Amino acid sequence: MTDQNSNAEAYQVMAEILVTVRRIVHRGLEKVSGKTWYLDGCPSGVFERLVERKENEAAVDRFDDEYQELISFASLDELAEIVDYNEELAKLLAAIEPEGTTMAQRLRQLEALRLKMAATLPFDQDDVDNLLDYHSDLRKALARGKKKNGEVTPTPAPAPPAEEPEDDESPPEPVGLDVPEFTTQAAQIDDIPSDTFGTVVSRTDVDSAQEEGPANGGDSAVDAEKAMASDDDGEVLRVLRGEIMTVAEGVYQGTTIKSFPVWDTLRSSGWYDIKKVDLALAPVELFYSIAGEAGEKQRSGADARDLKSFLEDWGFSKLLLSLREMFMRHNL
Repeated sequence: MTDQNSNAEAYQVMAEILVTVRRIVHRGLEKVSGKTWYLDGCPSGVFERLVERKENEAAVDRFDDEYQELISFASLDELAEIVDYNEELAKLLAAIEPEGTTMAQRLRQLEALRLKMAATLPFDQDDVDNLLDYHSDLRKALARGKKKNGEVTPTPAPAPPAEEPEDDESPPEPVGLDVPEFTTQAAQIDDIPSDTFGTVVSRTDVDSAQEEGPANGGDSAVDAEKAMASDDDGEVLRVLRGEIMTVAEGVYQGTTIKSFPVWDTLRSSGWYDIKKVDLALAPVELFYSIAGEAGEKQRSGADARDLKSFLEDWGFSKLLLSLREMFMRHNL
């Protein structure tokens, strides 16, 4: 096997593993932490890196405004960090762990190969063998998970990486997870970005939100009521986003905001309680709880240092990124 052929086959297998493991982890995260898994089911450092990578991709208009899940930007090493961080997820994935090691450990081993591939370094036969072994191990682990779940679907033999699959049979699923079939769709192998992330609430975002409507005035609450009466959830969320952006700016600038008319309207009408699960709105309630307490601290004379410490303790920057991701999911 030439180095060129070796790398071509290795790339295809790596793409299959990367896409499949991302989907397995993502579905596991949603099972244990809901659609807003990035709020409490993911380490802060990983979350910020995924957001930064997604922002960089969106900046070149790569996806034509189509919503992309954050997990689609995770490296194998970051997937390992997520599994290590989330105890419930690790328990769920234990059914498909490779024999003799944990999934997180194996993913980190594969990440070293992925980075070697990203650097266009040739694979030697040991590299190829390690990759094919994991490909086989993962399929066997999926089969074990299927059997533990009370089914007896036989383990499919792994197809040679450069050839088309011999049939359309999907690999078995692990216990408790709806696992996607292996796919030959090419996976993007990204460079690892820096650990920094820019301003969470940009001036442009705030100006845009304020142009859409005065988030702190009665008009916005009326707009929310009209949208609810029309059963227009998208418009309700647009009005809510305007208030959240203005409130967030006030919290950071130390401007005391005494009331949240849109939020109060959504709560008193019952809209939030009805919609919070289907629309995955969990970060909203936490945001207003923190913003309300921050306002009380401001009114009681807390200085900028105390307020900053309070926001850091609550992970306010991460919460704002979670809200941004939530609104992006709803095309806002």
